[in-house]
Amino acid sequence: MSYTNSDGLQVLTNGAAGVAKDEGTNAISAIKTLTVKIGDATALGSSAATPDDHDAFIPAGSYIKAATLNVTTAFTSGGSATLGIGAYNQAGAAIDADGVDATIALSALNATTKAVACDGALVAGAINVGAADAYIKANYGTAVFTAGAATLVIEYIEP
Repeated sequence: MSYTNSDGLQVLTNGAAGVAKDEGTNAISAIKTLTVKIGDATALGSSAATPDDHDAFIPAGSYIKAATLNVTTAFTSGGSATLGIGAYNQAGAAIDADGVDATIALSALNATTKAVACDGALVAGAINVGAADAYIKANYGTAVFTAGAATLVIEYIEP
């Protein structure tokens, strides 16, 4: 039986409270963020490094909503270096080796005022990261970098 309390608010009891709804707003955002630092581009290999046991990851089945690479130290190279960013499982096998972004040109990375809106197949598309946790790793292509640092910010939604 429902009643009105001394504050004038209706208190619903027993069956009068109704049925819980499965829609509405959340106090906590469904969008989560993973930040990956590329602290020294000269340390990148021509293939992505195997993830360490305690590396951060995007949980299996998650959808990557957006990814942005912000240059913090200008990238330089003696050649036409490119940057690739992909997703790998815990064992280091590629989920999608260029799923975050493929072959980012040196000209897009050569100043601290630069930022790249990543557009790989795993970003804002029709697929999620798949059945394995996704570790995000970067590598160089074409030529090595002689300087550079950046922060990658990935927005994702867990299933």
